[in-house]
Amino acid sequence: MASALNVVYGVVIALVAIAGYAYVLTQSDDGTGKETRWSDWGTIAAVALFVVGLLWTTVF
Repeated sequence: MASALNVVYGVVIALVAIAGYAYVLTQSDDGTGKETRWSDWGTIAAVALFVVGLLWTTVF
């Protein structure tokens, strides 16, 4: 039971971290006048992959 809770806790923390980073990155003004650039989504995807990798090596 405790290991299942650790997995759930890790997934929740990972989702909050990815969503928070995505929110901050998409809401920041870079001076280009565009809302969200493709590079923003690429960066968010890279961070998401990194956080999921951390979760995978830590929990599983």
